[in-house]
Amino acid sequence: MTSPGPAKTGPALNDMTIFAGVLILIAGVLHLLAAIAAIAKRDLFVLTEDQVFQVNVSVWGWVHLVIAVLIITAGIGIVTGRSWGYWAGIVMASISLMDNFLFAPMYPFWSLVIIAIDVLIIWALARELGSEVAQ
Repeated sequence: MTSPGPAKTGPALNDMTIFAGVLILIAGVLHLLAAIAAIAKRDLFVLTEDQVFQVNVSVWGWVHLVIAVLIITAGIGIVTGRSWGYWAGIVMASISLMDNFLFAPMYPFWSLVIIAIDVLIIWALARELGSEVAQ
């Protein structure tokens, strides 16, 4: 007789899961860095063709800090194989995507990089959840 293995807590950890987990942890760290930079630099001048806007980015930095903590929590859930981590990862990557879309006028390249990472995270997690449903 073979003894049963440990109870399954969520979807199996495979290459795609580890990929998504590592990417979401990287996105969390990038949000943390953006938060620190935004909190430290209170005013930012955005130049357009005919106007100059003064934007206080301190509040935006605190928003990034909250998002960073939630994204890192979801990433830990994914890497440890918790089923809630997959759904939290998709939700947090979606929120991160929208947040960076709004943040793009201030830091366009940075925002586009994180948006691309968020799309990859959503794709990888949705693929894994879809394969779990199919089984």
